[in-house]
Amino acid sequence: MFAQAILVAGVSIPVMNNDMNAHLTVMLQDAFSRLMPLLDDPAIREVMVNGKDDVWIERNGGLEKTACRFSSNDARNAIRILGTMTDREVGMRAGEALFDAAFSSMRISAVLSPIAIRGHALCIRKLAGVTKSLSDYLPESAAAYQVPAPEAKDWAQDFRIPQRVHERLLQWVRARMNILVSGGTSTGKTTFLNALIRVMPATDRLVTIEDTQELIVDLPNHVSFEANASLAVTVRDLVRQTLRFRPDRIVVGEVRGGEAFDLIQAMNTGHDGCLGTLHANSAFDALGRLEQMVMQCGVDWPAEAIARQIGSCIDGVIHLSRMDGVRQIENMIQVEGYRDGAYQTQTLLQRA
Repeated sequence: MFAQAILVAGVSIPVMNNDMNAHLTVMLQDAFSRLMPLLDDPAIREVMVNGKDDVWIERNGGLEKTACRFSSNDARNAIRILGTMTDREVGMRAGEALFDAAFSSMRISAVLSPIAIRGHALCIRKLAGVTKSLSDYLPESAAAYQVPAPEAKDWAQDFRIPQRVHERLLQWVRARMNILVSGGTSTGKTTFLNALIRVMPATDRLVTIEDTQELIVDLPNHVSFEANASLAVTVRDLVRQTLRFRPDRIVVGEVRGGEAFDLIQAMNTGHDGCLGTLHANSAFDALGRLEQMVMQCGVDWPAEAIARQIGSCIDGVIHLSRMDGVRQIENMIQVEGYRDGAYQTQTLLQRA
């Protein structure tokens, strides 16, 4: 599994002869040999190396310490080989002690010692590689959710949405509404974003922008951009560039910085049907987080002016959460503007 992932890397691989590529792959497999049982276990989502012989995993939503022995030499060799295969410098010079790469089935982040005080650190997240449709989120029974009165409380169990909300989401996407998917780490934001993308009309031209490639898009007219720290190309740079690519829709895999300002500007100047994810504690909190990102990028606007811009361009927010290892759709709001110092919203979904 791992060798195949390397050979079809989602980042650029340096041009090299087949013998060299095969040689590096063998070396990488050898460096990762102690982690291979963990990487090949389908129940394990993430493998975390905190330092020498300190390996943790996420299995079925919970964290566990393993008995796996993984030396500093193993970690250093693996990181350097990955750097060679992805044409990136890895070392102790400025900008070379941190390493991130995305492959077809996993995302790898590394920090070298002495920046990582307890030894070279690695975090390997296995990407689901699964695209769900919105219909996959429809309920099979009614138990876990409630809706404000007087609506019927016909809700679903874990990670499901009611038929009424399913229809509303279809309406939002087809009507080119601007939608945010919020939540914490590993709550299923990207998978849900993929589900929304799948109901976009095939006639639309879509541009996706990601810090690390994870979106799975099968629309025929699709351009995909990925930020690259080694080339000093940021997500914000790509949002700006995207406006010159005649997009019908723009999707930002994760909004986390100054690109928030450029994205809401695009939404407010005729680019409808945009989607994006961000980290937040609730659907309503996502609007405040977006405000903070805009303010932090140096825009000299009053906070209320920023809020008005957000209230006029964001149409809805879906918030995902995870509790005791179980992912769930916690709440969903429709945004109806910003008036009298507050966002005007309608709650469409609220977990009990």
